[in-house]
Amino acid sequence: MFWKKAKPASDPVPALDIRDSQNQREAFRYVFTDQDRIFIRFLGKKVPVVDVSALGMAFMNQGFVQYDVDQIHMDLDIPNFRGNTHFSARLRILGITDDQICHCIFENCTIDQYEILHKYVLELQKRALRNKTHDPAH
Repeated sequence: MFWKKAKPASDPVPALDIRDSQNQREAFRYVFTDQDRIFIRFLGKKVPVVDVSALGMAFMNQGFVQYDVDQIHMDLDIPNFRGNTHFSARLRILGITDDQICHCIFENCTIDQYEILHKYVLELQKRALRNKTHDPAH
């Protein structure tokens, strides 16, 4: 008998190249505007967050280098959420783009932490859509 070679259960995930602007991320993310910008404290410096997803976030570089890591803390503004919205995780810089944006990944998060981040990003997206539909300029 001849046996067919088994196909792998899934294709390998390609490495994320943060310099490739066409790269589609696997996680939904929210890009902050100047009006709703949040800040975090990273290695003792207050930095403006560019975007956030359940996998990580990006922020403006203030002298950091690749692989810098810090424990960050955020109180997530999630409407109608019952429970603790405090989020704390290790955040590691994976790369820094030419325009000085630090792209980071959350490390050692629990499933509950990932779920609350998904909920947070979803609520930010819903709020942006509501505001856009009420904006006469759009």
